[in-house]
Amino acid sequence: MFGLPTLPKLILIAAVIAVIWYFFRRTQAVKRNEGAGGAAGPAQNAPKNAKPIEDMVQCKSCGAYFPAKTGCSCGRS
Repeated sequence: MFGLPTLPKLILIAAVIAVIWYFFRRTQAVKRNEGAGGAAGPAQNAPKNAKPIEDMVQCKSCGAYFPAKTGCSCGRS
């Protein structure tokens, strides 16, 4: 009932699998580009309430990092 498939049938099955794989990869690439911002850029995807990035400095006394605009909360210097 289920014998070995002939060469043309194997080629057809391989072609169908290749086409399905190609379209799957293509749709994944499109989704990945849309999620990364695409041509719009990542700045437009930032949340509206996001805080700006601040420079951090290391406290000479305790070694903790804190924003450069504020002082360290360790109270040593």
